[in-house]
Amino acid sequence: MTKLDELHSANYSVDLQLVDSQLLGNFLATFLAMFSLALLSSFSFAQGLSLNLTNDLVPSIDPASRAITTLESEFGAYDFRQIESLEDLGRVNQSLGEHQQALVLFKQALHVARINQGLYHESQISIVDDIISAEIALQNWEEVDNYYAYQEHLYRRLYDTDDSRLEIGLRKVSTWHITALNVNLGGNRIEHLRKVNKLFKLRMKIAENTLPIDDPKFTMLARNIEIFERELFRSSDLNSEMLIRQERNPLLRRNSFRQNERRFIVTSD
Repeated sequence: MTKLDELHSANYSVDLQLVDSQLLGNFLATFLAMFSLALLSSFSFAQGLSLNLTNDLVPSIDPASRAITTLESEFGAYDFRQIESLEDLGRVNQSLGEHQQALVLFKQALHVARINQGLYHESQISIVDDIISAEIALQNWEEVDNYYAYQEHLYRRLYDTDDSRLEIGLRKVSTWHITALNVNLGGNRIEHLRKVNKLFKLRMKIAENTLPIDDPKFTMLARNIEIFERELFRSSDLNSEMLIRQERNPLLRRNSFRQNERRFIVTSD
């Protein structure tokens, strides 16, 4: 697997129904935003949301903060109806390459969701996915890791090991740790190895509870568990000590090899 591609800002044509903005040379002008909301139904809202320039707003406040203030004024502080609007606006900013602005909006959506729906609710899943996407674009790798940890915790609180939806979430998290391993992000190779090894073992347990015994996924999971058990042993202090002893006494090599082999046990515990 190759290193994560660096995301570059790109120019996009803008739908005037969503955004009406003008970029002046060398960014001497400031983006100022106001939102007007269309009529809302009980199941669909934030339709017709528009962003317009105005000279009446204070230029020191960024557009995302202005959007949050406008929505709070329209709905009331922490009203759950803000959530969809915040997500939609964040995705618009994301598509325009304004990842920091998108991140502010996504985090506010998560905050409002937690206040209204509790600490753990299915509605948070898509918001956390969006936050992770923005953090990746900004190359905030520590925050990416933190939010994947939160995502794992969220999935495990929402679903049991007999629910295939837990597998969906853990697959996303394990993919992240494998990617971080392959490109050695942050130099935390051992920690990523430990986490992904535990995730594959938990995914094996889910497979045992949700899949027929002849499903090919068992082979894949078992193979990956074996790989990560082996890599963990190779990175251990015990293996380092054994290698040093081998250098001093070549007769130990055969016995050491046998010990190594016995450690690579495929397990679904």
